[in-house]
Amino acid sequence: MRVTDLTLGLLTLLGGIAIYISALGFKAIPGQAYGAGTMPRAIALVTVLTGIFLIFKAALAGERVPGLVLADWTRQRGPMARAASVLVLIVAYILISPIVGFLPTAFAVLVLAMLVLRVRLLIAASVALVAAIAIQQSFGKLLLVPLPRSSFLTFLW
Repeated sequence: MRVTDLTLGLLTLLGGIAIYISALGFKAIPGQAYGAGTMPRAIALVTVLTGIFLIFKAALAGERVPGLVLADWTRQRGPMARAASVLVLIVAYILISPIVGFLPTAFAVLVLAMLVLRVRLLIAASVALVAAIAIQQSFGKLLLVPLPRSSFLTFLW
């Protein structure tokens, strides 16, 4: 699939505007020069500027109509089924992780996604284990973002 620069620029611009609008509701931290909305607003600014750049680039190249060209693989059942199953796994993570916890759910979803994408089981399990623990530690310890906890793996954190 190929998205034209004009289409991508318009989507990027709209996404940046949406990020900025959603960050307006974030509260300031008392006694600080910055608040919870500082980084989202900075990201929104960069996103808007990137969208404008892509739109101008497309206009200079002569693009006048946004477009989308589908790749050949999208007409085949196998690749489309694998892509759809990965999306189903993401939805399953969203629904299951609050109940089971981040670590076991992320591990299972990552293993299943890699198996669907034809990665060997040993490699899939190894990468999923390292990735799930790295994400848990990165968000939990470094960024202090709480992830859903597991009732039977609380000894790790």
